[in-house]
Amino acid sequence: MADETPRLGLGTYERGDDWDHTDTVEALDEHAIVRGPIAERPSEGDYDDELFHATDQGITWRWDAASEDWEYFSGRGSDDQPIPGTSHFEAAQLVHARTKETPVWNVEAHGIEGDGTTEVGQAVHDLLERVDQAGGGIVYFPPGHYLLERTPLIGDDTILLGAGRSTVFDGLRPDGDEGRALLSNKGFDATGYDGASNWGVCNVRIDAPDATGIMPAHADNVRLERIYGDRIYYHHIDVVSSKNVTIDGFWATRGGEGDSDAPVQFDSQNAGTGWNSVWDGRSDALVEDDDTPCRNCTLTDFEIDPSNDPAYGVHFHRGTNESITIEDGYITGCQYTAIRADPDEVVSDLTIDGVSCVGNARGITLSRVESGRRALTISNVTIRTDDDSVAGGSGLYAAGFDGAAISNVTVDGEFTNAIIFDDMTDLKLSNVTATGARHQAFRFRENVDATLTTARAADCGTVGVYSGPDSSVAYGGVTFDDVGSRVVVDGEIRDWVASSESS
Repeated sequence: MADETPRLGLGTYERGDDWDHTDTVEALDEHAIVRGPIAERPSEGDYDDELFHATDQGITWRWDAASEDWEYFSGRGSDDQPIPGTSHFEAAQLVHARTKETPVWNVEAHGIEGDGTTEVGQAVHDLLERVDQAGGGIVYFPPGHYLLERTPLIGDDTILLGAGRSTVFDGLRPDGDEGRALLSNKGFDATGYDGASNWGVCNVRIDAPDATGIMPAHADNVRLERIYGDRIYYHHIDVVSSKNVTIDGFWATRGGEGDSDAPVQFDSQNAGTGWNSVWDGRSDALVEDDDTPCRNCTLTDFEIDPSNDPAYGVHFHRGTNESITIEDGYITGCQYTAIRADPDEVVSDLTIDGVSCVGNARGITLSRVESGRRALTISNVTIRTDDDSVAGGSGLYAAGFDGAAISNVTVDGEFTNAIIFDDMTDLKLSNVTATGARHQAFRFRENVDATLTTARAADCGTVGVYSGPDSSVAYGGVTFDDVGSRVVVDGEIRDWVASSESS
């Protein structure tokens, strides 16, 4: 172009001879903008920084002379074309359904249809390979039902984005291979946390009765947001030997149909484990079993309200889990317990805050282990089961922790015992209420060193506070209301502040 041609923002300009016609465009917000449907957009711009507003997309594009391509510049898009990378790209015969500054890939532009009948798992996997080679980006799935006959693997710096419950992922698996991952990440078979990092899945529904759902494995820095869980074989989300995983917004209407059917599982792949795997359409490949712990993971803003009564809501399974936070959620309808850790499993720095466990057989069960766990915090938690035919075992049970703080907790229902502890050192309980147990309100069964303050034991069939063999319990400010016996001691106990009995 000649040097005397005005630059953008300098008033008006006249299109060159290579345009279809001549037009004069007034400067707008310091940029001259040519408008029209994207199909009429020129194949190239006259100069760097030229803008073209696609009226049928609601998106403004900027010509970049360095890349010799149009780049996304601004705009939220129209209702039916919400983001760049739509079928309009095909109409304009563009090469890439992405842009440099906002790399968005729409699966429709790559022939991937969510029609509920076409198997698209391999096509999605191939597209994710291209995205990874391009340095990552957003892969958008418009409303539809996507059949994933294999496990697509997500690479670094990539987000899978859906349109909410209307974007459905379903995993087809042969008989005998049910439960293989619906989605996972590249490097699932790496060691440590050397799998894919900085990736996520957002705003999708999982309805996959033959598959486990999203499985971060040996991954780092993963964000799963607004995940809707319908039918599933094992778990909607199975975090395996990964760190820095945040699950923010999860709603489960069903649990799993397999042998271990918790909607959410934190699952370290310890040595000898031969199960967690991806499916390539013909065979499975196992996650590396190098004892890498799950570390620094959070489940927040969630509701687990399954219609099919799974065994657990949240499950700690197979190996070490460190620095796990479960907060601001609701769990109901579990046949065994709302939150469970397997016996002998190492759990460290576990925080449960702002969670309601209502209508489950048990509330929180951190099963029996003599030692090796540390730093348990449970606060602002309600455990309640009104139906005596459902309630069983303990409302809250923890064992093997060195250092635990339980505060602002209510356990209510005809559990066998409301609250039980074993093998706990430096256990502190405050503002805790235990009511309705068939037998004991607070049972410090054995080898427990505890302090209990500002508490209430009520409507218990046998004992308010029990101190078992080799246990030492200091209590004060405890109110006893309609209990068989206030205190029974087989270990040691000290009432260091006056407590009371109202009846």
